[in-house]
Amino acid sequence: MQIFIKIFLFLILMLQNSFGASSPWQNHDQSGAKTSLIGSYFNEDNQKKLVIGVEFKLEDGWKIYGNDESGIGMPPQFILNSSTNYKNHTVYFPPAFEGTEQIGSESLKYSYYKNEIIIPIFIETIDSNQTTKINLKLDYAVCKDVCVPISQNFSLDIKDIDAVALNKIEKFYNKKLYETKIESSEHFNEIDMSLGIKKSIKNPSDKIVFMLLLAMFGGLILNIMPCVLPVISIKLMSILKHSGAPTSSIRFSFISTIIGILFCFFILAFFAYSIQSVGNSLGWGFQFQNPYFLIFLIIILAIFTAELLGIFEINFNQFLATALNKKISEKEAQKNIFLPNFFSGILAVLLATPCSAPFLGTAISFALTQNFSTILLVFIFIGIGFSAPYLALIISPKLINFLPKPGKWMIKIKHLMAGFLLATSVWLTFVLSNTIGVLPSLLVALFSALIFACLRLQNNILKSIFVIILTTLSFTLPLEFHQRQIQIKNERDSHWNVFDESILNNLISQNKIVLVDVTADWCLTCKFNKIMVLNDKEIVKMLKEGKIIGLRADITKPDPDIMKYLAKHNRYAIPFNAVYGPSAKNGLLTSEFLNKSELLKLIEKAQ
Repeated sequence: MQIFIKIFLFLILMLQNSFGASSPWQNHDQSGAKTSLIGSYFNEDNQKKLVIGVEFKLEDGWKIYGNDESGIGMPPQFILNSSTNYKNHTVYFPPAFEGTEQIGSESLKYSYYKNEIIIPIFIETIDSNQTTKINLKLDYAVCKDVCVPISQNFSLDIKDIDAVALNKIEKFYNKKLYETKIESSEHFNEIDMSLGIKKSIKNPSDKIVFMLLLAMFGGLILNIMPCVLPVISIKLMSILKHSGAPTSSIRFSFISTIIGILFCFFILAFFAYSIQSVGNSLGWGFQFQNPYFLIFLIIILAIFTAELLGIFEINFNQFLATALNKKISEKEAQKNIFLPNFFSGILAVLLATPCSAPFLGTAISFALTQNFSTILLVFIFIGIGFSAPYLALIISPKLINFLPKPGKWMIKIKHLMAGFLLATSVWLTFVLSNTIGVLPSLLVALFSALIFACLRLQNNILKSIFVIILTTLSFTLPLEFHQRQIQIKNERDSHWNVFDESILNNLISQNKIVLVDVTADWCLTCKFNKIMVLNDKEIVKMLKEGKIIGLRADITKPDPDIMKYLAKHNRYAIPFNAVYGPSAKNGLLTSEFLNKSELLKLIEKAQ
């Protein structure tokens, strides 16, 4: 009977709000996009909160950009300062598609949305019991063959709960929003309008325990995620080495690996809290945004690959014997199992962190909003879950006896595992290319290959010298090369003046030849035009010598004056290029995709 009451109340709420908080659709004549604003109050943790959703419907072939750190694209920007009953807001960008654009030798990676998307915005109100008037200014770019910058205004009064709006928004959010409770002391308490399970986690300490369990399960599942193949190879070789070994040796080696895993997660927790405490945002695998970290991993993988192929052996016992200038006894060698397995655990964690797993995202997101002790606990529990296979072997070392005994077949397995590590190195080089560019990343790959080759040398002193030199070069030359590329780009841009229509008119009156370029950081076609035509040596030389004067208008951020200038030429999209001169006072427009010969003809025609 209770389920029928829930359904009845749910339908009443749906009908009540069928004409709820939503704005009319707004279209743009020159683009394949239309937008609308929806919103509603909702209950969370016994508090009344407010969420709005900006809804985009895009025609086939059109896209809007997502929010990432690539610098490509103009993601939607939201200004809500003129709203009433408003304190601040937080934007949630749903997971986006990934795209890659090849422009010359440069590969540009970006995120985008297509078809239909709702971007939720959570509003902190002054008084949640009052009506909130949302005044939203939306700026975004919608792109196909050209990019159209759009600026729109929305207004919406939100008074209560709108189940229809919440149902639409939560399709693009990671949890239920309309868990609205209806109080009635006579018949029932706290009916969940989403027809789901009644909330049972009310105590904050219970929530932390629940999140720790999620973290542990996330760490456990991380062991079988597809992107952890190199980690599996390290674990498998470690286990195979101990087949037939004494029980105490097996236990000690796996305890060493677990200590390495937990130590690494402790360091990750410390860095996560340090970055969070200075006001910066981060996510799981945040260290993969650091080029130094990626270069370090590529070099380490080159060394481990060489070891698996039998080219080079990491002998900790011999290292300690040399350092201490004495022979290590068998008992002492037994103890030194710790170091290789400890570092194996650290490397396993470092290679696993770019991968996500079910429950892991929820636990990490929760942790990064808490204090250091909670962050540390969550990371340690992820480490415990990640260590589960080793824990099982510690509890029951006899499980390892089910594995085949060591033999010649292990050489083939080693070669297969080396292939996994090599594939991981290629992937890491690709990740690095998104940070410092393709050519500097290939230079790092070349240095790591040379390190791999140097490990074949028989003379240990010569081998060490070459490895140290090549490692130093790996951390310096590629990054210097990347900085040089940025410097060259800035030098090319220095020949351009900032666009101002009054300056343009003044130059035209002086019979100067003027080239106008309207561009934006989020416009991929604009980047293509720059690399292929505007940065051409002949065009740059003409700009340097003053034969033509370049005026560059940047609408990375919306600029009404530049948009009015485009409208005068009946253009509403970029890229836009025009040539002015004594014979072209009103300007000669180029095609969207610039062609050098076409541009030179227009310059000659404008003289």
